[in-house]
Amino acid sequence: MTLPLVTAVVPTRNRRELTLRFLERMAAQTYPALRIVVVDSQSSDGTVAAICQRHPQVTVVAAGDRDFWAGATNRGVRRALAAGTDYVLTINDDAVVSEDYVERMVALAQRHDCGILGSRIDLLAEPGRIWALGTRTDWGTDRFLRLAHHDDLASQLDPALTAAEVLEAEAMPGNGVLICQEVFRRVGLYDARWLPHYHADSEWVMRAVRQGIDARVTPGVVVLNDFGDEQKLLPLGSLRGLLFTFFHPKSHLYLPAVAAILWRHCPPAQRWLTLRALAGRFLRMKR
Repeated sequence: MTLPLVTAVVPTRNRRELTLRFLERMAAQTYPALRIVVVDSQSSDGTVAAICQRHPQVTVVAAGDRDFWAGATNRGVRRALAAGTDYVLTINDDAVVSEDYVERMVALAQRHDCGILGSRIDLLAEPGRIWALGTRTDWGTDRFLRLAHHDDLASQLDPALTAAEVLEAEAMPGNGVLICQEVFRRVGLYDARWLPHYHADSEWVMRAVRQGIDARVTPGVVVLNDFGDEQKLLPLGSLRGLLFTFFHPKSHLYLPAVAAILWRHCPPAQRWLTLRALAGRFLRMKR
């Protein structure tokens, strides 16, 4: 029996050691039908040279300074689809996974006929503390995209939830998501124009769900996320900082991205409440 081909798409920029750590983990995977595409956005720290020397089997695709996450990921997805992959695995360069990670994800996706299957994401610094188990919408509030079970301990989750192999999801972060190639052909790529960095992953899943594609997450297969809250801190103490917060693509409060999600996905009856809640949050931040 021929195994489905999986292509992991990994954007990176100037994170040589993290990328090499990730590639070492992927080289040890028990799933043999696996290819890796690293999309490098003009790294100046020797990332590409190190990959070519230590992992010559890895494909490196060049991206530009303005590609950010969505644009870089799209480049990798296009390469993977053109090469005839069956699944694309979107995953971050700082992720840490077990040796059987890909094997288990493919088995679950096939057993449950998942077009989109996301991993549980735990904190690398504290395995067992959940960073996200999918994303849920909470319209009418100032945080309408919420990481599901964020900061919960896996050991304290409802036993019925942890016993389930897969769970329904409204959206999900793009770190550790296995996607059938047919879903990209139906839905298209990530919206690099309006959501160049943050939220492009969740918005893409929301688009897929609106087209009748089921999105699932698994509580049993874990990606460890090398993340700290300081990575999302925003420079609010100056006019320049405020401009970055609302108008720089690498801010999670980038207004064009927020507006795109509201316009496309918020129920019309909830838009005013959501806008009012967001405005209140922004005003509090400026004080």
